[in-house]
Amino acid sequence: MEGVCDLDPARHADDLRETWQVRMLVHTQYQPMGAFVLSMLAHHYDAEMLQVLLRIVVPRFNSIHTPFICSAGKVAKTGKVVADVVFRDEHIRKDTAIFNSLNDMRGKLRRLADKMRLDDDDRREFFTLARKWVVADRRLDPTMNPADPDAKRLTIN
Repeated sequence: MEGVCDLDPARHADDLRETWQVRMLVHTQYQPMGAFVLSMLAHHYDAEMLQVLLRIVVPRFNSIHTPFICSAGKVAKTGKVVADVVFRDEHIRKDTAIFNSLNDMRGKLRRLADKMRLDDDDRREFFTLARKWVVADRRLDPTMNPADPDAKRLTIN
């Protein structure tokens, strides 16, 4: 992918520990933002690479535990960024609000990137992956004719 550095699972663990991906997983491990970071990385990297990253963070890693985000993000008609989440009762709850809006998401990710002291390249990579994690915008009416001045951009059900 252009603009995004792909990690190699054959890299030495000490080398991978210095990547923003592992540092971010470690930093957010016990925070609500950790579920988002894990989902974002899982959406981009294959299972082999993700397991390598998680084994660096948690050496005896076998599998992720609930709760976790099990889908990519979508912007709901209300403007909230939502995803499917598996909660502790092991039931999937569709379209659970992860962020209140795209602006809320952007702000929280900026603060996280600032806390992590990401350099410009890592910050660009992080935000590229975050943007790609949001795969759909349900606010837009797909049947709208942009040439029609009476067309409404937002659909209401």
